[in-house]
Amino acid sequence: MQKILVVEDEQMLAKIIGMKLEEEQFEVIHAYDGEEAYQILIQPELPDLVLLDVLLPKMSGFDVLEKLRQEQKPIPKVIVFSNFAQKADVERAHSLGAIDYIVKAAFSPAEILSKIKAIFAQDAAAPVTPDATAPASPPAEGAEPSAYQSFASMQEVMPMSEVLRPGEPNNNP
Repeated sequence: MQKILVVEDEQMLAKIIGMKLEEEQFEVIHAYDGEEAYQILIQPELPDLVLLDVLLPKMSGFDVLEKLRQEQKPIPKVIVFSNFAQKADVERAHSLGAIDYIVKAAFSPAEILSKIKAIFAQDAAAPVTPDATAPASPPAEGAEPSAYQSFASMQEVMPMSEVLRPGEPNNNP
């Protein structure tokens, strides 16, 4: 079961989002201020994803990320969740390692759930390698090179159904 830390000081909103996530079989942990979130995020067992508000009591969401980064602590996937829609805030969130930025007023809990599910689905579809950022190793001497080594990612590889039946919909589930 994937674990999500919801960091939101508006308890009613936190509970609504938590209930939506639990309905979809996610394990939910709540933190209602930045200090509480920080204390959870320095533990050895990290959540799989953090939904992090920016404006929080005790320590802002940005301060939480900056402190973790300064202390060289591992940071799980983070979606910053805020009422601020300024470009500078979005850029700051991404520079601190956030994978997405959601403006609260623009998204319903159901849409937030959809974004979270899409992130986990993308992870499940990613090829499992020891280091996904490492370039493919060259073939051993005398071995045939892999046909996939020339692609930067598997997204560039055309599906076999498109090769065999161009323009027809893929009937695979």
